[in-house]
Amino acid sequence: MASERPAGNNAGKLWLIIGLMIAVFGLGMTFMTNKINANKIDAMTEQCEEDGGEAIVSKEKKFLSTSYSFKCNQ
Repeated sequence: MASERPAGNNAGKLWLIIGLMIAVFGLGMTFMTNKINANKIDAMTEQCEEDGGEAIVSKEKKFLSTSYSFKCNQ
């Protein structure tokens, strides 16, 4: 009887680890999406200016993400 282990909550620890992994993955995807969108806006701005237009970009920064509005006036 001396070799019995005390009862622990191993299932709770597993769910905590799974939750943390999901949170880290979500944050990584958010930052990666923001970087990709910023690169696309830069490319669209260059293309608009090469075509002789004027690029109008408005950027709205939220908690973790950024929203862009793009318009090219010819």
